[in-house]
Amino acid sequence: MAKRKEYFYRCYRFQDKDPICDALRTVIRSEEHLKNNHVHQISGVAAQTIDGWLDGPTRRPQNATVCQVTAALGYVRSDELTADGRLIVGFKRARALDYKKEIEKQADFFLKTHEPRKKRAKKKTNGKA
Repeated sequence: MAKRKEYFYRCYRFQDKDPICDALRTVIRSEEHLKNNHVHQISGVAAQTIDGWLDGPTRRPQNATVCQVTAALGYVRSDELTADGRLIVGFKRARALDYKKEIEKQADFFLKTHEPRKKRAKKKTNGKA
């Protein structure tokens, strides 16, 4: 039987998955008709990353990526500190968004910022061009 790793900090305790994964699941699943692929289209974060957070093996998501997804969905962090000093991770809606328009905005942003890659001439093994 595999031993579960426990992250035991005084104020931020969890086993297996970071509590932010549960908070993200709550945000994404609370939106009607919003699938993981829609979140990918709105935020630009890979669908596999989102799948890993919610239902897969990802245990400690990157803060920058979490912020990108939640901000793209119109949410901000709203953590709570209990009387005994435990941190409860949460999000609150900062603005209501039309997700269809947000998907279009993300597609436009992607086209503006991602230029087609130019093919480079391969260097020869002897160092000459």
